[in-house]
Amino acid sequence: MKKIFSGLLLLNVLFISCNKESGSISGSWTTPIEDQPQHQNGFTLKDEGTATSINLTDKAYEKWEKFGDRLILFGKNRDADKFTDTLKIVSVNDSLMVLKATNGKETTYKKTVTPDKLVSDFENFDCYSYAGKKDTAFLHINTANGIVTGNLEYQFFEKDRNKGTVKGKMIGDTLLADYTFASEGQNSVREIVMIKKGNDLIEGFGDVEEVDGKMKFTNRSKLKFKKGLTFKKVNCP
Repeated sequence: MKKIFSGLLLLNVLFISCNKESGSISGSWTTPIEDQPQHQNGFTLKDEGTATSINLTDKAYEKWEKFGDRLILFGKNRDADKFTDTLKIVSVNDSLMVLKATNGKETTYKKTVTPDKLVSDFENFDCYSYAGKKDTAFLHINTANGIVTGNLEYQFFEKDRNKGTVKGKMIGDTLLADYTFASEGQNSVREIVMIKKGNDLIEGFGDVEEVDGKMKFTNRSKLKFKKGLTFKKVNCP
């Protein structure tokens, strides 16, 4: 009888071990934003059942529940309408959690201990303005971990307005980026290089060539900045 009891106890321990998660689901979980690789979004799951969003502009999570392998997030959208997100927990450990949405898409989240820093980096923008006699330009960018994204707009006298997005990186005091914009009904991409001088950015110019559909400088070392556009740092609107 004692051997049977010991065997049942062993089976019970093995059953519990096989069904126990290898890590806690509570904490802050984030994943990289597709079009802003320097940023992450996600959510914080608190032990008492409340939840908050991380860098989600269209979702404000309020609470969470877990049923088996299902994570259910409750919240409100930007119109203050209530919603629920039901996600399948594919796997979880102390640092990673893989969730599957109802459309079948799987997303890998990493646990972070600095969610406040992620939010502050996400919301921290810098703005620069150029003003000539008849020409103006405005640059609105965010920089985090050396990666830069934002918007750039040129309004030159008697020329079509150029307005588009900037994606690149800061290397020391130099901004290297691609400027994707629409002009004269066509989408174009050109390389931009700016150097930081004090609080301002100066755009350099030089000879260019088309490479794989993008206008690139033939030799960055020969760029001219003395007569380049000086973007003065200003308060963001």
